[in-house]
Amino acid sequence: MILSVSQTPDFLTSVQRLSDGNPFACRIVSLYNSYHPDLAFVDYWMTTDEHGVCNGAIARNGSNFILFLTPESDLKEISSFMRVAGATGILCSGEYALDFTSQQATGVIMKRNEPIPIEETDYEVCEPDIQSAYDLICKCADENFEPPAFDDFYVDVNHKLRHNAMRLYGMKHEGRLAAVAMTVAESDDGAVLGAVACDPDFRRMSFGSMIVKYITNRIVAENKTVFLHRAKNANAAFYNNLGFADCGTWREYKL
Repeated sequence: MILSVSQTPDFLTSVQRLSDGNPFACRIVSLYNSYHPDLAFVDYWMTTDEHGVCNGAIARNGSNFILFLTPESDLKEISSFMRVAGATGILCSGEYALDFTSQQATGVIMKRNEPIPIEETDYEVCEPDIQSAYDLICKCADENFEPPAFDDFYVDVNHKLRHNAMRLYGMKHEGRLAAVAMTVAESDDGAVLGAVACDPDFRRMSFGSMIVKYITNRIVAENKTVFLHRAKNANAAFYNNLGFADCGTWREYKL
């Protein structure tokens, strides 16, 4: 059964109780804490068994959906619901296959819940302005990541930073922004790392690894697990060398 958030006053506590550090639940909880369900561009639903017990959750942001699925989720019902809801994009665990034959992207989920040793450096850590971070992210864009339009990026990041639903750090070298890293979602027990970028002018100088170490250690110090979604054939050695371990797969449907 799929129930709207208005039918489930315990939506947030039910999802958090079930999540156990799940990165998709983290994304849904973070979105819920950032954008109230009364807003027109977001919606939230709880999935339940026949006894009304929560077994997953769904969130909509525009026409993009995030699914927190479990072995008890009714995938046939959820697939039908996605069609009726007008989904154009669906992000979920790769462990579960929905009833779609559309284009799909897949990749690996990695995690770390222990601090990463950091050697002594004189690197300058900063909290860069959103425009500078966006410019660097665009400079590093490739076939695995296409940045959104700046206006959309700015509004979302600015809002989430003010609501403590994400964080953004940078590293400078000789006055220039050399690398950035940000979380795209945070909950009480987890955070999803995204948009890690290092200026091509500063590659192979450890700025990328240093900013990942810095943001990871800040998050782990808060007793949270750090997750990241890696494209199937991208950056495996980089994150393995930083001590991140594979913990699952992700799947994204483009409808």
